[in-house]
Amino acid sequence: MPSGSTVTITGGTDMVQVTTSDLVEDGDFNNARININTLLSDAADVTLGTFTESSTFGWGQGGAGVSAASAGGNVSVTGAGGFKDLQDDVQAMCAFLGQTVRTGVDTDVTTGTTITATTWSNLMLNVKDCWDNRFSPASKTASTDDSVTRGTSWTNTLTQETTWTFSSEAECRGFFNAGGAVGVSGSRTGGSTNDQNTNWTNKLSNLSDCWLYHDTSAASAGTSAGIGFYELTTTYQQIHIYYGGSSPYTSDYIQINAKVNSTTNPTVVYIQAVLVDAGDNVIDAAPDGTLTLNARRNQPDANGSGFSIPVPTDSAGAITGS
Repeated sequence: MPSGSTVTITGGTDMVQVTTSDLVEDGDFNNARININTLLSDAADVTLGTFTESSTFGWGQGGAGVSAASAGGNVSVTGAGGFKDLQDDVQAMCAFLGQTVRTGVDTDVTTGTTITATTWSNLMLNVKDCWDNRFSPASKTASTDDSVTRGTSWTNTLTQETTWTFSSEAECRGFFNAGGAVGVSGSRTGGSTNDQNTNWTNKLSNLSDCWLYHDTSAASAGTSAGIGFYELTTTYQQIHIYYGGSSPYTSDYIQINAKVNSTTNPTVVYIQAVLVDAGDNVIDAAPDGTLTLNARRNQPDANGSGFSIPVPTDSAGAITGS
């Protein structure tokens, strides 16, 4: 049995590294495979409302590309107990996440290759690298999928809602598990030359993109509520808010809210933008010009992994209010 150090996988299956004198057992292969399969399979079916990192995983990439090894069997190149197949999965995961492929794991075994204890142990360490960084793809591409505009001045509160629809709850969870995000950005142009318009132009620019990730929100300005996709319910919750104005505009703010259509079978994510001109045109001018709100998506890149991350469809509603 293996006698090396334990490689701890929080929420997964711990692995024990092998040393030169160890007899390699089926578990030395299968425990690594179990963790790989967990990451590559459909997302864990957890109920939304709270986020527990240890129980959140799964990218929906079809599962491990190799069957389990059996006791008394041989380690082969491919097929059940195929070490190269295991390497292929680890190499793909490392490519997706931007993790360095460790020594020995980066060179595919062939018939007649001696698999060293270092290679066995480094494969386990690479699995841990990927597990611990499973929400952080190497790169993402941000895009504007839709935009809505308003050309009428306003003095109170404007509201706009965008829906993001996935074909299944597995795809919805898999998108966020892979580091995907949806959100909103905005801008204001034209109109009157006054401090009020300058305030809103700057406010929207400073906020920039406001993203909903699996466990939190993020923007270039303002305050996150620390609520992500996994903490959403079917009722709107504030995920981000930004004031950021000078007097007399200190009470004006942008609030971003989010909810889902179901906490047990989520397929639709709703992002709501609320713009409040708290001065109510009493001590300041009415904002005018062209207000634009954008439906934004931050899509994980495959990075040569061969992975296919789900892409939701959006529907951006009109900007309403007065």
